[in-house]
Amino acid sequence: MESTGGTPSPAEAREALAGVESAQRAVRDTPWPTWIYPVNALLLGAMALTSLLTEDRRTVFLAVAFTIVGVNMAAGYRMGAPWTVPTSRGFLAAVAAAGACVLAAFLVAELTELAWPVVALAVAATTAYLVAGVVHRRSTGRPQ
Repeated sequence: MESTGGTPSPAEAREALAGVESAQRAVRDTPWPTWIYPVNALLLGAMALTSLLTEDRRTVFLAVAFTIVGVNMAAGYRMGAPWTVPTSRGFLAAVAAAGACVLAAFLVAELTELAWPVVALAVAATTAYLVAGVVHRRSTGRPQ
């Protein structure tokens, strides 16, 4: 494919790339709607609790997973940025902790018959995501 425009100078190229990086950061740090944080937290807790099911565990797990993806995509499209991930390291760490709690709930359910550790991990996943929501809101400059 040919380019009909002139070749930019190194300074112009650096400036253009800096502009792209700035625009990407602005999109990634756009505040999310307030309602998305508790919805995601509850859905992650529900996902962890699916490990207690004896029948149709995978089906319910996939239904919850697709609900999480669908809710977040719908909110992202309404914001104009459906596939962006925030830059806040605190947010990302708390989300990773919530995901680890969900994974741990499945491992605990496979290793023991006890329900209380799974419930505790579901509560921990929900709490970790709520903390992530607070961290994200603060990182975007929006009040809690």
